[in-house]
Amino acid sequence: MGASSTDLTELGSLGFGEEALQSLPGKAGSQDVNDVLNAIDHVVSLGLASPSKIAVLGGSHGGFLTTHLIGQAPEKFVAAAARNPVCNIALMVGTSDIPDWCFVETYGTKGIDRFTEAPSVEDLSLFYSKSPISHLSKAKTPTLFLLGAKDLRVPISTGLQYARALKEKGVLVKVIVFPNDTHGIERPQSDFESFLNIGVWFNKYCK
Repeated sequence: MGASSTDLTELGSLGFGEEALQSLPGKAGSQDVNDVLNAIDHVVSLGLASPSKIAVLGGSHGGFLTTHLIGQAPEKFVAAAARNPVCNIALMVGTSDIPDWCFVETYGTKGIDRFTEAPSVEDLSLFYSKSPISHLSKAKTPTLFLLGAKDLRVPISTGLQYARALKEKGVLVKVIVFPNDTHGIERPQSDFESFLNIGVWFNKYCK
């Protein structure tokens, strides 16, 4: 297929110290998105990527980033693939096995003190505003969704909702559900089929 890959470790990931790690909570969907967009611009400026053939891939928080990116920078990407992505925190909070993460992701480290199993209308509204689905109206990138039906961390409902909403507005979408997989889609056959389909999807649109 012939492609260049840029594997990013944005500010807030492991490996840059505690201060950097704690800089992301409360700023997810903005700080990390800007890091990725700046990295893409840098790679393009070096002549290592064609601006008309850029695809984006991510899983879990990377899927959160992927679906944020196609909404916030719809002109950047010709294809996208998301594995068990966080697309709507307001939907996820009620069914995830880590509902406290939704509060920290949204409010920052003080979110742990706000945590409750019964989020308020204010909480749910802010969760939604921090989610990729809040930028859905601008999204137009053909997107492949790979979802584990037994995912307790990011339940399948959030990816399905986003995929159906994209399809409703005429965006090209494909959804593959792995019935026996959890969050990591780690069963060997599933992992193989996942990345095989990602390669086919990217090859179709990155021409």
